[in-house]
Amino acid sequence: MCGIAAAVDRPGRAEAWALPLMRHRGPDAERTLRIPERGLVLEHARLSIIDPENRDADQPFSDRSGRWTIVYNGELFNFRELRTSLERQGTVFSTSSDTEVLLTSLLRDGDRVLEQFRGMFAFLVWDAETGELLGARDQLGVKPLYYAQTNGAFVAASELRTVLAHPSVRTELDPAAVVEYLAFGYVAGDRTLVKGVKKLPPGHALRLRDGKLHVWEYWDVLPATAPAAPEEELRVQLDTAVAAALVSDVPVSLMLSGGLDSSTIAALAARHANPSDLTAYSVSFGLPDDESAAAARLAGDLGLRHREISLTQEQVSDLVEDWTDRLDVPTANPTWIAVSAIARAVHQDGIKVLLSGDGGDELFGGYNRWMTYLRFHGRFWQRTPRRLRQAGGRALRPLTRGLAGDIARRAANGGDLFVGSRPFHDDDLAQCLGPVALRAAEEHPPEQPVEELRARFDERKPSADYLTWMSYLALKSDLVEDYLVRLDTMGMQHSVEGRVPLLDPVLARWSFGLSQREKVNGYEQKALFRRAVRPLLPEYIVNRPKQGFCPPVTAWATSLLAEQPKDLGGLVEQGLVAPDAAARLRRDRAVGASFALWALGTLGKWSAKNL
Repeated sequence: MCGIAAAVDRPGRAEAWALPLMRHRGPDAERTLRIPERGLVLEHARLSIIDPENRDADQPFSDRSGRWTIVYNGELFNFRELRTSLERQGTVFSTSSDTEVLLTSLLRDGDRVLEQFRGMFAFLVWDAETGELLGARDQLGVKPLYYAQTNGAFVAASELRTVLAHPSVRTELDPAAVVEYLAFGYVAGDRTLVKGVKKLPPGHALRLRDGKLHVWEYWDVLPATAPAAPEEELRVQLDTAVAAALVSDVPVSLMLSGGLDSSTIAALAARHANPSDLTAYSVSFGLPDDESAAAARLAGDLGLRHREISLTQEQVSDLVEDWTDRLDVPTANPTWIAVSAIARAVHQDGIKVLLSGDGGDELFGGYNRWMTYLRFHGRFWQRTPRRLRQAGGRALRPLTRGLAGDIARRAANGGDLFVGSRPFHDDDLAQCLGPVALRAAEEHPPEQPVEELRARFDERKPSADYLTWMSYLALKSDLVEDYLVRLDTMGMQHSVEGRVPLLDPVLARWSFGLSQREKVNGYEQKALFRRAVRPLLPEYIVNRPKQGFCPPVTAWATSLLAEQPKDLGGLVEQGLVAPDAAARLRRDRAVGASFALWALGTLGKWSAKNL
């Protein structure tokens, strides 16, 4: 929806700085509130989606008294229901915007109302009387909020680069965060790649008062209640979530890959809106196993407009330089450039809203590799006493490399089997890190945050089945730090708002009440979801085998990013990357090495441009 920024500093020191850096997020209107004597700046760039023609709905937006002022990014899908409830209690609204509903709800009920919000949001509210700043991020983390507290100032914004551009913020890489990024392709939790700069985690809120910052968790997907009739209830939950995500005063579009998740969203959206008003976008990588044909067929059957975007290596080579220049954070995932291409096409067609199918695989066990983990865990790992696992891991560790080597090391150390996907495994990481990063890896092993999350999970859901743990880890790590950041940053590059119906907070919590047996029926990938949506979709979609949304990563990585080692020079000088890291990965033609090369290449380009 928008770009937001705030700075709270000593009187006379706060200066506006953010709007030139975030106009791409909100080209429809922009405004700044600066109160020098209070050391306050609030900035907002608006992408108008709800009540779009009303300039009174522009932000920063203040209540009638003028005491409270909000800057807000996102959409509150249930704002009309909340508005009706408030009007029954005597509230009179001056706009038709969800912004006014959100602020009014907070003023009436306080931060406890956050759990009632159904949508995606990141906001900051300034109390002129107390000088307090309240902020929050939506339950699943669809919308980002970065912040730093340094040199007596508090700075926050929708994008990391905007925070880094503030004059009070130092731009120094955190070696331990660099190690974690290379290991996983992202930095999880509240940390970023830059020392002292943080992100507000999903389901968290913050309060700044008298220079003291307090951050707390207001929502988690656990605990969850087991549903009585999973298949029927799931169809209802899906239908409600998609209907909610269609709330808009401007046209809506959707990504359609031909897979189960995006096809389900398309079928349900066509029931709640005029199908001819919806445009479906697909990407063709020019590969033999391309899903674009199935997507085009389904769009035609549903009566949707359809646009296919060709993205061959030659076409990507023309885009990659501009794409890397726009990156807010580096990535190990080459599909980011495909999502950027879709968002560009959506913007060209004059559309502002794009629905994505992210989240279904994580909530309902949709990855084939997860079924492999579940089989191995159920048949061997959990049946083997810990001491025997440790002995076996110690014996196998010197003989294995890659993923097998990682698993042997975890077994030897008494760790867990599943930690998520890694572009850099232990052996590649050890060879590609510089001396400073190697020391950081010894002091802060990259899998340590996963171990800490596992301990928290076990407290909240003791004796949970293994699929529930895998889903919980994904929700707290790669789903939010990779896929949701991809949707927000790639969409907002082109002034397009990405929405994620399958990550509706009510649906997500409901899914965590299901058992592994209910979701995957032994080791049948996405069994419950497939049964539930079968009445909605044609057989050629329901019965298609799972295919990843993945470009030819080996060719892309070796030809598009790896030929410019100069971008790694700063990382080498800081002792973070070995001088021969890129060359070493380029010689390894495995797909895994290609993802590692992509991670390293985008890190080099991003750091050279932004630090």
